[in-house]
Amino acid sequence: MPLKRKRQKQNKVNVVKDFIETAGVGLEKRFGLHPTCKDIVRHFVERGIIEPKRLRNFMIIVDFDRMLVTNKGSRTHTWMDLSIKYNISESQAQNIVYKERQKATISYNIRD
Repeated sequence: MPLKRKRQKQNKVNVVKDFIETAGVGLEKRFGLHPTCKDIVRHFVERGIIEPKRLRNFMIIVDFDRMLVTNKGSRTHTWMDLSIKYNISESQAQNIVYKERQKATISYNIRD
């Protein structure tokens, strides 16, 4: 029987709101009153708030959706393209796309 990964605990809404306030203060100090979306993402990546693995997995999912269109719906070619681009196996690419996609939902990350 395969081992199940333990699901990370969801954050409470008040913790998320406090993070937003704290991050907002830090962003305002660094970029002024109107940081761009790119400034915000870069700030979070540089501070380690967005983990490198999480960022890579997100980009694999985005590239999967893009490549599926350019490969005319051929999943086989898409898995091969992803494995080459990210230097991972095809099965790793599949696991990332199928298992990580669900983690990008509000209900998975925040609880009331």
